[in-house]
Amino acid sequence: AGDQALFSSVYSILMQQLPREPMEWRRSYGRPPKMIHLEANFVQFKEELIPKEGNRALLTFPFLHLFWTDCCDTEVYKATAKDEITKWQNILKAYSSSDWLIVVVESDAKKKNKTNILPRTSIVDKIRNDFCNKQSDRCVVLTDPLKDSSRTQESWNAFFTKLRTLLLMSFTKNLGKFEDDMRTMREKRTEAGWSFCEYFMVQEELAFVFEMLQQFEDALVQYDELDALFTQYVVNYGAGDGANWLTSFCQPVRSWNGLVLRKPIDMEKRELIQKNKATLLDLRSYLFSRQCTLLVFLQRPWEVAQRALELLHNCVQELKLLEVSVPGGALDCWVFLSCLEVLQRIEGCCDQVQLESNYCHTVGLWSYATEKLQSLGYLCGLISKRGPNSEELNRTVDVLAGLGAEHPETGK
Repeated sequence: AGDQALFSSVYSILMQQLPREPMEWRRSYGRPPKMIHLEANFVQFKEELIPKEGNRALLTFPFLHLFWTDCCDTEVYKATAKDEITKWQNILKAYSSSDWLIVVVESDAKKKNKTNILPRTSIVDKIRNDFCNKQSDRCVVLTDPLKDSSRTQESWNAFFTKLRTLLLMSFTKNLGKFEDDMRTMREKRTEAGWSFCEYFMVQEELAFVFEMLQQFEDALVQYDELDALFTQYVVNYGAGDGANWLTSFCQPVRSWNGLVLRKPIDMEKRELIQKNKATLLDLRSYLFSRQCTLLVFLQRPWEVAQRALELLHNCVQELKLLEVSVPGGALDCWVFLSCLEVLQRIEGCCDQVQLESNYCHTVGLWSYATEKLQSLGYLCGLISKRGPNSEELNRTVDVLAGLGAEHPETGK
């Protein structure tokens, strides 16, 4: 808020310098401190952007409100600047927003053109007396920000220290509230009308935040918790204790394209989850693709192979537990395509030496794919009942490749 032209003049410096120095991030619940680099988007102040009570958005949340002014004339301050800051603060108070900072930019060039300045107290002192009460640190001075001088550099250093501190304080506070609200939502899962898909989107918002902060392990935990929660509901359903929302995942399988792991976020499947239209394979595919992305960031590609084999076997069982109608051969095709996608994703982030020394992690996927290379061959009449030979297996692979799969040896 405040002088937009003034802010625009220093915007590029802000964006470049803000993430340069790391900050120590301390969280509650005995979690160890971590060093993070803060990045932020700056948007023009609008009342409608301030979140209302119950808003579950975290990534688009305005954490800290800044008011920019270069007023150095007491009469101008009394006539306009003071009223502008008052209106701004009154809006923040109406929404119980206490995270703000007033930035006063001082310029020697501007002072020289003014006669009625600094009679007894400076503009900064007036602002602190009028608005900051006991929080004098909520008003900072930025001296000649576009000059190349030691005084300017000291001013920028002090400003960035304050900005990073307040940003991190506000973020941590709002993150804690978000996690509390999420836990409350999770605890209501036995109530009628509770939606797994709605809850999924909320917890994924938390995962996105951790990923943005490059806290990939924390992000992965969110997806693992969602995975475990869904798995437990499916198991309970098979035991006769079904939740109403699970019926939407019992719709017949009409698509068996296999996992898609080359997109950081599969927006098409995410939208299906958001609209509560995802099938079991849609949900499982999306969830695993996000786990895969984070495991690659964590440089644990072999865990992708281990998890994939478990996922594929579990999905086959879950479809049976939910009594989902599946066309003949569709599930075999999904498993086959998924195996090759996982293997290709792993090969894409490892060199040949790593691949050769870690075949033990991928042999299960190759075996499962072959079992499915063979089942589909029988189904399509490409493999004779006497048992497959190498020619028949290769012909089956070629046919499947024409349906969108890749040949395991040639990669075509």
